[in-house]
Amino acid sequence: MIRISFRRKSVCMGDDAMNGTYQIEMPDDALLRDLMHVALHGGNGNDWPIPYTGADSHWIIESNIGNLAHIYTDNEGEWHTEYLDIAENTLLRELGITSIFGGRP
Repeated sequence: MIRISFRRKSVCMGDDAMNGTYQIEMPDDALLRDLMHVALHGGNGNDWPIPYTGADSHWIIESNIGNLAHIYTDNEGEWHTEYLDIAENTLLRELGITSIFGGRP
């Protein structure tokens, strides 16, 4: 089991009223794209996913090893993930990620 701490920037008053840090648990065979799915949609211990804030939303997923992905919506509100320096099919256990943060560029 891989454990990763997750936080994100709040987007409105009261959004971060709770702890704001969640412990994601991923299986040993999880890929980077699986972690980005959990950051975006929740699950695996993440109750505070990246929120939809309207068309043309932009988020950068940072980690203790560097920037991982740019998550954004198009004009129709569809989510897209652009992986930055690491391929989406990379095994998490090979990366050494211990924490991620969802921030707005």
